[in-house]
Amino acid sequence: MRLRFLSVTAVLAFSLTCFGGTSPERVGGVDGVLVNEMAVERLPDLNVPRSAHVAACVGGELTVIGGHTTGFVPTATAEYYRDGAWHLVEAIFPHDYGFGVVLPTEEVLVGGGCAEAFGIGQTFGVERYDPCTHGFSPLPIMEQRRTRSGAALLSDGTILISGNWYYPDYISTYSIPSGHATVRRAEIQRVAPYILQTAADNAIIFGMTGSRDEVLEPVAERLKGDPFEVPLLREWEDWALFDGQQMSQYFIGDETVGGYAWLLPVRRKADGQPGLLKVVGEDFSVLETERPLPADAPDGREMFRYPALVADRERACAWLIQSVEGSSRMYVTRVDYRVALRGGKAPLTLYRADLPDGMLAPVQICPVLLPGGRIAIVGGRTGLDEYHPSAAAFILHTEPMPRKAGFPWWIVVAGALLAGGVAYMLRRRSLDSARDDETRHSGLDPESRDAGSQSVEPPTLLSRIVSLMEKDELWRQKGLKVSDLATRLGTNATYISACINGQAGKSFPELLNDYRLRQAQKLMAEQPDMLLTDIADECGFSNEQSFFRTFKARTGLTPQEWKASKAA
Repeated sequence: MRLRFLSVTAVLAFSLTCFGGTSPERVGGVDGVLVNEMAVERLPDLNVPRSAHVAACVGGELTVIGGHTTGFVPTATAEYYRDGAWHLVEAIFPHDYGFGVVLPTEEVLVGGGCAEAFGIGQTFGVERYDPCTHGFSPLPIMEQRRTRSGAALLSDGTILISGNWYYPDYISTYSIPSGHATVRRAEIQRVAPYILQTAADNAIIFGMTGSRDEVLEPVAERLKGDPFEVPLLREWEDWALFDGQQMSQYFIGDETVGGYAWLLPVRRKADGQPGLLKVVGEDFSVLETERPLPADAPDGREMFRYPALVADRERACAWLIQSVEGSSRMYVTRVDYRVALRGGKAPLTLYRADLPDGMLAPVQICPVLLPGGRIAIVGGRTGLDEYHPSAAAFILHTEPMPRKAGFPWWIVVAGALLAGGVAYMLRRRSLDSARDDETRHSGLDPESRDAGSQSVEPPTLLSRIVSLMEKDELWRQKGLKVSDLATRLGTNATYISACINGQAGKSFPELLNDYRLRQAQKLMAEQPDMLLTDIADECGFSNEQSFFRTFKARTGLTPQEWKASKAA
C-alpha cells in the first residue's frame, strides 16, 4: 500500500515537472486552515557556497555578492544567473556581512563587512557592481569601518547607513561620487538596524539588538530630529535575521505621493506569537489579520528562529517565509495587506513548499522578489554554524506555473505510468540498499546472517540510535540534526530518517522531543522551583519559547499548568 501511494505521488510529480501545474494543490488543512502546495523550482548550485552575502535582482538577473564560504572564510566574488547557469565574477572586496543598496540605475552599491575570517573586524571598502558589464569599480571608502550595517536609499538620493558590530556606530550618509559624510555618532549603538524612510529627506533607525549583541531599549532615532520611544516594542521584538537583505523588500507604500509604509516580521515576547509590525511614517502598530500567523508548522514541528518577509507591491501582498527545523519543508504565508490598510483584517493564505532532492531548508533566508511575483532564495545557512554555507538556489513559484501545451494526452499518461514504475523500482532498491547498509554497518554480511554463523544478533540501526539517545543523552545537544547522528553512526541522514520513520513510527524531531519532554517533566516533578529557562536549557531546547510551544503541542498544557496539575 505504501509503495502504491509513492507511485501515485511520482506520477503527479512527473506530470507537474514535465507539463507544468495549473494552480497550487490543496494538500490538507489543520484546525480549519487550508494548506496549499507551492511549486519549487531548483536552480543549479552556486559556484561558491556562501552566506552573509548581498542578494538582488538587477539587469533582469538574479545576483549574489560577497559573503563568506566554507570554513567561515570571506569570498571576494559575485555570481549572476543567466542562460541556466551561474557565472562567477571577481569583486574587489569580500563584503562578508556587508550592506547592499540597489541604485536607480540597477547598479548595486556594496560596502563594509568583516576584515578577516570567522567574522572578525570591520572594513572601509565600497564598490559598485554594474550588471551591464558584470564588473566592479571602486568608490571612495567610508570614513568609518563597518560590518553588519543597515543601508537605505532615500527619495532625495541620499544613501543612509547605520549600525556596526563590536565597533562604534555612526549615522552617516554616502553619495556618489563624493563618498562618505559622517552625520553624528548614534545615540544607541545598534547592529543591523532597520532604516525606514518617513519623508523625502528623513528616516528612522531602530532595532532591538546592540552592537555587542545586547538587548536595547525600544527607542528609534531620526536622521533629522530627536529620538523617540516606541512603546509597542516593549511587547514585540524584531524577528528577522536582517544581514544581507534589502530595506526595499519591506516597503508597502507609494513614495510618488509621499506615502511611506513598511511591514516587518516581529514576535510577541510573552509567548513567541508571530506578527507583522506596520510602520506608517513614524506610527507603529501591529497589522490586523483574519487569524494569527503560524507559530509552528501545521504538523507541530518547530519553525526555525529566523523567518523572512518580502513585500510584492504590484500584488499588494507580502510573503512570510518560515523553515521547519531539520527538514526540507518550508511554509509560506501570503498576507493580503491592502485590506488591513483600509481598516479591515488582512486575509492569510498558507502554502507548503517541499524542497527537491533532499535539500535542507535554510536557516538564513535572504529572499529576492523576481518578475512575476516569484521569490528566489540563494545560499545561506542550513545549520546553526557558519562553517558550512549552502550553494543551493531555488525559486518559490507564488503564482501557478504555466501549463505547457502541445503534448497529446496519451504521452502524458504513458509518461506518468512509466514514472510510477520507475518510482516503484527505485523505492524497492532504496529499501534493499538501506537494509544492506544497516547490515554492513553492524559488521554482519547477508550470507553469514542467513547461514546463522553469528550466535549473537548484531545491533540494529534503531538500537544504535536509541543507545546514543539514552546512554550518551545526545538529545541534550542544542540544534541536533539528523546529519549529526549520521556522522556519529557512520551512515547517512537518509537511512537515519527512514529507520526512525519506518521502525519507530515517528519523525526525527518527534523522537528528539520525546526524550527532551520526558526529562523536562522529570525535572519539573523533582525540582519544582527550577526555572523554566534552566529546564529548557538543560533539556536541549533552543530557548524557552521553543520549550513552551513544544510542551503545549504535546501535552495540551503549558508547563505551568502541567506542574499545577501534578501538585494538585
